[in-house]
Amino acid sequence: MPRQRRSGFSSRSSREKLPASDAPEWELLSPGVRLGYRAGRGTRGQGGAWLAASRTPAGKRVQIRLGRADDVLPADGESILTHEQAKDAARAWVKSLRSAPDAQPALTVADALDRYLEAREAEGMKSGYDARSRANAHILPKLGSLRVADLTLDKLRRWRDALVKAPKMLRTSRLATKRNTRAVDITDEEALRRRRDTANRTLTLLKAALNWAHRNQLVEHDSAWRLLQPFHNTGAARVRFLDAAEQQRLLNAAEGALRDLIAAALMTGARFGELARLTVRDFDRVNGTVFIERSKNGRARHVPLTAGGAALFERLAAGCAPRDPLLRRDDGGSWKPAQYQRPFKAALERAKLESISLHELRHSYASAMVRNGAPLIVVAEALGHSGTRMAEKHYAHLAPSFVADTIRRTAPDLEVVPSTVVPLVRPAAARAGA
Repeated sequence: MPRQRRSGFSSRSSREKLPASDAPEWELLSPGVRLGYRAGRGTRGQGGAWLAASRTPAGKRVQIRLGRADDVLPADGESILTHEQAKDAARAWVKSLRSAPDAQPALTVADALDRYLEAREAEGMKSGYDARSRANAHILPKLGSLRVADLTLDKLRRWRDALVKAPKMLRTSRLATKRNTRAVDITDEEALRRRRDTANRTLTLLKAALNWAHRNQLVEHDSAWRLLQPFHNTGAARVRFLDAAEQQRLLNAAEGALRDLIAAALMTGARFGELARLTVRDFDRVNGTVFIERSKNGRARHVPLTAGGAALFERLAAGCAPRDPLLRRDDGGSWKPAQYQRPFKAALERAKLESISLHELRHSYASAMVRNGAPLIVVAEALGHSGTRMAEKHYAHLAPSFVADTIRRTAPDLEVVPSTVVPLVRPAAARAGA
């Protein structure tokens, strides 16, 4: 990095003490404006040279030679400049640089995110809505207006750390004038882990957008975010799931269309959005499967159904047109996220179950498969994951119970009872003679 000085070369005497070098000394005049001085070679018969450095609105670093310093010859205000004249020339050059007709507008963090998500959506990204919602809530309010070229490691670290302590955002009516939030108890280890995990997910999105901008030559340097590491030890989530009896209790406590939605989630492991988009034609009666056309990671998949699952979808599809929603509300409309949450919570309370989300029924589906001996690769395929990493993260701890049950069932199982054989005791005289 160039060395920066405030006034180490403002006078001739101070400049005379500097050794001749090709590396300039730099003075920060104002944010984005630096004045440089390069000492002359040898006897410095012509004196040193004034330089100026800044960045274009697009973030590219540029440098210019302003003229000679008045080390030997008196200043003429044009080719030979005093320190103050060089400062004025540097500021004027930067002003002209930023107002040039062909100057490109500065790339802001908001611009980088928008262009990145547009590119990903053009490539088939299916989770663009979720990514934009995360960016709008956690990135843009603090960083959106900043130029990418002005980002520093310290700024990004402070932003990341502030995410952990910020109040949790809750669902808020569109008509509300103030966002609903809830304070987070960061003294609770599990709450702190969850907040750090959320911060990591947000940081991953930001770094993906900034790396895309760097790869596409929209910014010159990437060190600010490349050096920022995520929080460690945040992945040990406590997976919540319902056993078979609890699943049945939940179904018994739900009614109508909500009960069908819960049953579909439990018997397919599909996400809410995937279930809400299912149409009648996605149910294959012959093969007993449902087709998930749009998944979070962009991969389509066929989910085989159990006999109960096939019967459920057979009933839901009866008498409907191929493009009708397969899962409908009681009024016949399609499900939206805000429409199931309150009745779902009420059903949990009636069933006297721990508060969980509809998404966590997906864990119940996968956990049941693992406990019944399904390999993790099969579980990952059923859930639509591209590999086994997420399945191992959430469900590998359940597999040993299956291994233990198998060992107990198949290993030698011997009954060990006290022996009835009485050892022979020799007389003392015989032992002494021996």
